[in-house]
Amino acid sequence: MILKSLIISFTAISFMACSSMNIDDFKESKPAFVPQEYFNGKMTAYGIVKDYNGKIIRSFKGDLLGSWDAKGIGTLDEHFVYNDGEKQHRVWTLTPTSDPKKFIGTAGDIVGDAPMVVNGNTVMIDYTMRVPYGDDTIDIAVQDWLHLQEDGVIINHSKMKKFGFTVGELVITIVKE
Repeated sequence: MILKSLIISFTAISFMACSSMNIDDFKESKPAFVPQEYFNGKMTAYGIVKDYNGKIIRSFKGDLLGSWDAKGIGTLDEHFVYNDGEKQHRVWTLTPTSDPKKFIGTAGDIVGDAPMVVNGNTVMIDYTMRVPYGDDTIDIAVQDWLHLQEDGVIINHSKMKKFGFTVGELVITIVKE
């Protein structure tokens, strides 16, 4: 019985490992996502927040403004308004590395650095976000996938995890003005 349980567990873990996305999956995807071009100027975001069961629990709209300085450092200023009236403001700093496909993102509610990798039409950002929880805060692991479409629209989907378990998801559409 124990051997059977171990075999089933191993098989399930193997299938989960095989099914996860990898940034290299998008190297041939077009159009090319160039953060310095797309995250420059005004954008509007429309999104939903889902709980761990996939139920939509909130929606929001965001006004984003991106810019880049002479050193190649980007700023993405985000202002979100949720359907319950809550407002959220985040300012990302995107610092290029020696690899033109990699950046380091930082923001006020992000714990440490947020590695950002670009490949083909896709950007993946991996980070820990500190979010309010009751009278305190908790840290949530987030993996953002942004896919640039031919018409200039970005489809963004994010998984939020705690202790390896999915606790929520975001689905966002970003439109460049």
